[in-house]
Amino acid sequence: MISQQAKDIRDTLLKNKNLDELLNTPLEVKRKGWEEFASNDIIPDGIVIEKAVINNLPAEWISTVNSSKDNMILYFHGGGHTQGSIVTHRKLAAHIAKNTEVPVCIFEYPLAPEYPYPAALNSSEGVYAYLLDHGYKADNIVLGGDSSGGGLAIALTLLLKDKEIPFPKGIFLLSPMLDYTLSGDTMKTCAEKDPLCFEEDLRIDASYYIQNESPFNPLISPVYGDIRGFPPLLIQAGSEEILLSDATRFADKAKTSQVDVELSVWEGMWHVFQGWVGEIPEAADAIEKIGRFTKALFH
Repeated sequence: MISQQAKDIRDTLLKNKNLDELLNTPLEVKRKGWEEFASNDIIPDGIVIEKAVINNLPAEWISTVNSSKDNMILYFHGGGHTQGSIVTHRKLAAHIAKNTEVPVCIFEYPLAPEYPYPAALNSSEGVYAYLLDHGYKADNIVLGGDSSGGGLAIALTLLLKDKEIPFPKGIFLLSPMLDYTLSGDTMKTCAEKDPLCFEEDLRIDASYYIQNESPFNPLISPVYGDIRGFPPLLIQAGSEEILLSDATRFADKAKTSQVDVELSVWEGMWHVFQGWVGEIPEAADAIEKIGRFTKALFH
């Protein structure tokens, strides 16, 4: 049952949802506004943040004094491949680091439309290769990502499979965007319930990222990829979001591909509700579940 805190936030989000305003706001303004809003986020106590440059990309290592020295999480931020940054996802990464007791590395891949596919994927492969070249084994790495970042984490794993590069130990996905054809059933059935996302806006983001490529390319839309042999997956999504069917179809695909998968659909929740950690109990519960998943992989 949805908590009162979550119900209040969901109702406010629905009340303020405005497609015309969203579509008429320039992308640069949206990027800047999200970062300014996120700059006021409260980072949990005991977090250590170390700035870095990995394969020529800005990055941060987010950890605690108790974090593992051997294992790590490579985190892919969301934002439809057109927005998002270390700043917008620092709080979420910090809570994940605290719950998993594993350092989280979050990095900034190139964004569309300035850098369309395959720029983000190529950069992600470069970061993964850098980690393997600098002391980490694939079995010491877990991938995580939200929304389009979750799609990018899976696309990277498909690329690793194609190139016969060792897989990470496991992958967790928060409201993943895995189908850039936007053909999932919940794109329509949840359109009125979703307090955050519009199909029209996602189609613009998708067009910026894909440009002249086919949306059926598995490295763009991993729901169409061959994931046999993949490492264990944890997938979380909200029951109200238009991207819910991306999560459910991918979980079904994993099961038929003999991949170890756990799907959690949180009743009454919206897209990447985990970002509201500290405000709603459901977000804390979901991140604790990520912690248990990750600890089980490394022990």
